[in-house]
Amino acid sequence: MSWLARLFAPRRREAPRAADLPSAPAAPSASTPPAPAAFSIPLACWLLAADAPSGAGPSADEAAALARIDAVLAQPGLPEDLLPRAAALVPQLLAMLRQGDELPVAAMAQRVARDAVLSAEVLKLAGSAYYRGRGEASDLQQSISLIGVQGLHTVIARVVLKPIYDQAPGPWSRAAGARLWTHAEALAAECALRAEAVPVFDAYLTGLLHDSGWTATLNLLDRSGVEFAAPSEAFATALERRAYRLFGRAARRWAITPSFAELGADTLRHPLGTSPHPLAVVLREAMPAALERVRAEAG
Repeated sequence: MSWLARLFAPRRREAPRAADLPSAPAAPSASTPPAPAAFSIPLACWLLAADAPSGAGPSADEAAALARIDAVLAQPGLPEDLLPRAAALVPQLLAMLRQGDELPVAAMAQRVARDAVLSAEVLKLAGSAYYRGRGEASDLQQSISLIGVQGLHTVIARVVLKPIYDQAPGPWSRAAGARLWTHAEALAAECALRAEAVPVFDAYLTGLLHDSGWTATLNLLDRSGVEFAAPSEAFATALERRAYRLFGRAARRWAITPSFAELGADTLRHPLGTSPHPLAVVLREAMPAALERVRAEAG
């Protein structure tokens, strides 16, 4: 399923909301085994292609690795070498987004036409089932007019920011490989589907870039000298919390949109599980659905 299909797909796989669940389900009988948890594998295990956690943990090596990550989080900012591609890509994204707001459609079509990948994505979006019902587009200019600023922004963000997830040479980063981008796409789509109280692009951007925190986390694990292995359950949980905080450091510095920058600042005050920030709420609700989606698509 393409990124566009994920973004506009019906919510058939969406996790049920608490209000839709029975308030007092009957307790299972002693002879009936409990139903398995819907999301029994931690995200870290899926990213690292581990079938299950290695144990309760954390091991001494895992504890040492967490201490190294915590030392980075104690610094006032995020070292640029943890996300080396972002230093060039984020300014490029900002410049293109500004052009998309300021240039007339004909001029923007000329700008997009210089990038073959970007052009292909715009044409794909305009030709999707979602937009075909709104009209026909026979060229790039008509396609941009059809998808509008919001559609163009999502395409630009996806094309420009994808290299942030390029595989690093270390063992932990290699283990994750393309799964980081696969999950980032799914999370962006699930966030956009839940963007009722926030701008759709802000929600999409938050989902698309959240896993940059995992990129930074895996880079730190590569440098820690800890031998790659399936993570323990405690280590997987601790890594997920720290990946969110590392993402927040990056979001605060990048400040792609005002709300995105505010989310970055919010990560200094609240963990994802309790944050009241609207984008954090969207992200929190989207995370289980994104993991379910990528696991289902992987078979």
